Amino acid sequence: MLKRGIATGLLVIGAAIVVGAQARPAIAEKDVTVLGFKLHYLEAGRGAPVVLLHGLGGDGSRWRPNIAPLAKDFHVFALDQIGFGESDKPLANYHTGMLVDFLVGFLKAAGIPKASLVGNSMGAGVALYTAVHYPEMVDRIVLADGGGFRAPGNPPRTPPTPEALRRRELQNSVTRDETREFFRILFHDKSLVTEKMVDEQLAMRLRAAFTITKMQEAGGRGSLSEQDVRGVKAPTLVIWGKYDELADPAGADRLEQTIPGARKVIIDNCGHMPQLERADEFNRIVREFLIAEKATTPLVFNGEPVSTIQCAGGRAGGCSYGTKVVGGAVFADGAASLVAGAMTWR
Repeated sequence: MLKRGIATGLLVIGAAIVVGAQARPAIAEKDVTVLGFKLHYLEAGRGAPVVLLHGLGGDGSRWRPNIAPLAKDFHVFALDQIGFGESDKPLANYHTGMLVDFLVGFLKAAGIPKASLVGNSMGAGVALYTAVHYPEMVDRIVLADGGGFRAPGNPPRTPPTPEALRRRELQNSVTRDETREFFRILFHDKSLVTEKMVDEQLAMRLRAAFTITKMQEAGGRGSLSEQDVRGVKAPTLVIWGKYDELADPAGADRLEQTIPGARKVIIDNCGHMPQLERADEFNRIVREFLIAEKATTPLVFNGEPVSTIQCAGGRAGGCSYGTKVVGGAVFADGAASLVAGAMTWR
């Protein structure tokens, strides 16, 4: 009886371990070599590949709150882009085109013929550039608080304001005070900027200081034209924090209006990094977009197709329609539906 009881207990414990493992996929740290340089990444899950692309000065670890939730449905890769994190840092003239070349090399080295790309800030620019220049390797793209293009005709640039110049300086912060000030710009909820975060982010940025400087000096190298962006074929979701102090939320409107069929979600009570500040909501929105199949019929409101959604958090009753865009993109069947003029999520 004692042996049987012990065996039963071990089976129960083993089952609990298996259930726990299924609930939170294990995250592995790996490296590949591209053009003789090491690229470091985090990997978890199984299924359709999804690559997470961090912003300027970050690395793949910035996606920790998102990797496991998305890995329940997808094969997730969080890359330290070349010049950042634990990836090698060649002394080169960095620009978006260079980052994309290394991203494509990473996809080939990791045996990923085609992936969805989810990028924040600079990473959104990398995702968009890849969709333009390597469409055969891109399934869907999610652009979070980033991604842009040159205005047609190259009109003269408006001189930057003193505030904009200060923010540019802070992007390459080298002290705790500068890092604290910069991250209080990035987050709408300033209480999230703890001293532990400041120390961790300062160390991360110091390791990538040369890369950050070169990315800032790149100017128009590695940029896209409006015509380039209008040619994007990949289904596109644009996500923006409503109170982003670094990247004007008007950028979301510009992308939505330019990328054919793009969909836009504005997240309330959120700044420049929704994947961190509103992780649960971000994960839900991204998951529903990535698993959705193409709609066969338009989603309409008052007889007109719509593509813009304002999200205030939560599910039923948490989203309402924003600007109606005639002929715009629509949410996929099974992702969302209209019930008595309100949005409900399935």
